[in-house]
Amino acid sequence: MLELVTQCSIVPLSPEQPIIDFDCGNDDLNDFFNNEAIHYQNQLLGQTYFFRHNEMHKIVCAFSLAPDGLKTYNLPGSRRKKVKEYIPWEKSLQSYPAFLIGRLGVASEFAKQGVGSQLIEFIKHICFNQYKNLCRFLLVDAYNNPDVLNFYWRNDFMPVFFTEKQEREYYNRPDTEPLQTRFLFYDMIHWKNRSGL
Repeated sequence: MLELVTQCSIVPLSPEQPIIDFDCGNDDLNDFFNNEAIHYQNQLLGQTYFFRHNEMHKIVCAFSLAPDGLKTYNLPGSRRKKVKEYIPWEKSLQSYPAFLIGRLGVASEFAKQGVGSQLIEFIKHICFNQYKNLCRFLLVDAYNNPDVLNFYWRNDFMPVFFTEKQEREYYNRPDTEPLQTRFLFYDMIHWKNRSGL
């Protein structure tokens, strides 16, 4: 099994360190990482990183992060309570600091080796350690298909909205419109508690 942090190096995307010929089996993600990510950075919309294999020099996986916020004041009551489950009532805010995992992909060549879960762990690690006390939640708009959703659920993400109906209502979308993504969150307090800090 490939060990991401020991066999690979993390590289921030830049004009000097581009992503070329990345293929994770998803055309939308491939186009973003190969063509659009650098433009997002130029517009201050998020930072993309990738892991390069130290021996093969191939890009193993890539992800982007952007500052965001989780607004709870207009969530349905039960979901607001679930999102704020571990936040003391006296610290109640209308919006909580978060980072959005804008894109995440694992190269097809390295799929089925546990890379995705290692990458999620790494993202949690850097959000907690590099942006200490600035990130209560990790957010993701995950593709609405069983494999992708199960991946995030295995990595302790939860849906912000319990049902697709709730999510459609929140975004004022008709019942007949299929949801392309589901809005998920991870509470970084779990990472802090797990780390014993």
